[in-house]
Amino acid sequence: MELNQGGTDVRPESGAAFSALVLAGRRLGIALSAEQIRREYGKADAEPTLADLAFIAGKEGLIAKPMRLGWKALTGIQENTSVLIALRDGTILSVERFVKDGATPTVLVRNPADANAQPIALDQVRLASAWDGAALLIKRGKQAEEETDTFGFLWMIRQVMHEGKIFRDIVVAALALSLLALVPPVLYLVVIDRVLVHHRVSTLFVLAIAVAVVLVFDTLIGYLRRTMTAIATAKVDARVSLQIFEKMTRLPIDFFERNSTGVIAHKLGEARRVRTFITGQLLGAVLDTTSLLILIPAMFFLNAALTMYVLTIAVLMAIVIMVYMGPIKRAYAAVITSEHRKTALLIETVHGMRTVKSLALEGRKRREWDSRVAESVAAQTDLLTLANQPQTLLAPLEKLIYSGSLLMGAYLAVTEQQTILSGTLVAFTMVATRATSPIVQLAHMMQQFEEARGAIREVASVVNAAPEPRRENGVRPEFHGRVQFDDVRFCYPGASTPALNGVSFTVDSGTVVGVMGRSGSGKTTVTRLLQGLHAQYEGLIKIDGVDLREIDLYHLRSNMGVVLQDSFLFRGTIRENIVVGKADATPEEMVRAARMAGAEEFIERLPRGYETMIEEHAANLSGGQKQRLAIARALISDPPILVFDEATSALDPESEAIINENLRRIAIGRTVIVISHRLASLVDCDQILVLDKGRLKDHGRHAELLTRCDDYRHLWMQQNRHLSNGASHDRPGFNAVANG
Repeated sequence: MELNQGGTDVRPESGAAFSALVLAGRRLGIALSAEQIRREYGKADAEPTLADLAFIAGKEGLIAKPMRLGWKALTGIQENTSVLIALRDGTILSVERFVKDGATPTVLVRNPADANAQPIALDQVRLASAWDGAALLIKRGKQAEEETDTFGFLWMIRQVMHEGKIFRDIVVAALALSLLALVPPVLYLVVIDRVLVHHRVSTLFVLAIAVAVVLVFDTLIGYLRRTMTAIATAKVDARVSLQIFEKMTRLPIDFFERNSTGVIAHKLGEARRVRTFITGQLLGAVLDTTSLLILIPAMFFLNAALTMYVLTIAVLMAIVIMVYMGPIKRAYAAVITSEHRKTALLIETVHGMRTVKSLALEGRKRREWDSRVAESVAAQTDLLTLANQPQTLLAPLEKLIYSGSLLMGAYLAVTEQQTILSGTLVAFTMVATRATSPIVQLAHMMQQFEEARGAIREVASVVNAAPEPRRENGVRPEFHGRVQFDDVRFCYPGASTPALNGVSFTVDSGTVVGVMGRSGSGKTTVTRLLQGLHAQYEGLIKIDGVDLREIDLYHLRSNMGVVLQDSFLFRGTIRENIVVGKADATPEEMVRAARMAGAEEFIERLPRGYETMIEEHAANLSGGQKQRLAIARALISDPPILVFDEATSALDPESEAIINENLRRIAIGRTVIVISHRLASLVDCDQILVLDKGRLKDHGRHAELLTRCDDYRHLWMQQNRHLSNGASHDRPGFNAVANG
């Protein structure tokens, strides 16, 4: 594809573009995966531009900037910078180095699309014939503070400081407004002490013109300050939201299993309260405080004695604020606890509304809700009552600033202890009121301050939890599907007995393995460990001879398809749900996955086909349809390992038969692990593992286990007592097609 002559918006081939980015990162010591980049950022309907590659590089810890370079600039690039150039035909080349040996200087470039290609030497003339300067400069960035630091006020302030230039302009605007705030007091001073006393009309006209000019500037600067504040707030909000969501997605699965959805959602929602406080009340207080740099010297200039009086009142107000901070903090903690309980009940009820309706629990849930609301209202009332006390004590002190200054000034003037003109006295009281407004504002935002501190703790309890090890520099082997468990022991946090206790087995690549056992025997734990969801296990788990702990987690999971008993479908179209694991999947790949999963036949009957919207909780689909879509989603990336964790246990016999028939085709050429308590679906497996209380009691084919394993034979007889021995062996399995 030809380069866009007017800019750097080059659209190369996606495979080459992502491979080029991986090569650039490798030269800088950053291990990237083209597979992961394609899975997360690839698009089926658009090829990545250089700007897209720059964005992806930024998300992966690099600093990248698309630009246009000339030959001289290209040859002057430092060694700590990787350069990608895009030719007019869309080819992406990686610049290796500049060679000055010989009569003609050249640059060595490599085509990332061909892993085995040797570097090519290009001189200025040859390169210029195919390249018009479009390039992407990539450098290694410092480890982002957001990834290593704990969440807190300092973390939030750092997010704010990322917009330092805007906030610098806001501070300048605030100082300008503070200067303009001196105009009304000065106006009073001049009018009373000069114009009225000496009847100078000409001075009055000059003041009128000055007031008009000040009003114009005050209006413009105020508008600019509010606009810049809104822009900075929006940017900070976006940055914080992105960082918090990223931190949340890195948490291990057991964190979400230990904490209810309602509590997590409520805690993360508190981040907005923190952002609002920092960019709203706190920023306003800081800006008002900066105005003291102008207002306090002006007060001393007008009258030093009155200034000391005002500062004394300000100290008393600060003492009142300090006394009440502790009690308000404890009162707000009670509010947080009650809000947690209320939110958790609300979300639990919404998620379980079908059960609430089916069991006629509306009345009981209403009573529980009434109790939670009463707790919340009582806690909030206590907080508001307590927060009202310091405001009540500060109100007369605030009034004393104005009235006390006026009375004290009048006393000094009347007793002739000092010469104070009437205009000067009025001007001083106005400036004093403006100067003490930060303290008054701090008193009014005590509750908001404690709410922000509580909100910080709430968000921190989620995002500061120990993240899942990312293993970015882990190995990325090509999977064939051979799985080994060697004396694996694992115990869930808080459990007294191990979920797996010395389990050892081997699954050859391309085979189908069934896993059966009673509830709590460790069946699902096997697949959870295989997905890398838990790292604190003893023993060895290997895939194709590579220790699971050494494999990049993203590479591991992207090469493993998993279908659960109750697979979750996202709100969106059927197409979006199928290709969610491979955003750049072609329509042909999508249809192929749907056909293999047996979903094509019901999708084609829908009015909008693949563009049919799936409602929340997939309420407009049957259980069998949901499972077939989940299977199609797992197959879209053609994984070498496929795991079915009780995928058909909740389905009707017809839906189960359809899925089992499809699984016979799906199993061809890949390793399939099937967990099921219905033994009839495991009859033709190459191997069946029998688990009991975390131990592997036996393993073998169906006929062997019937002969030697009492547990397997007993369960088989329970499930198939209505069938004859001959008929029971004729049920469809997975390998009838695979082996035939």
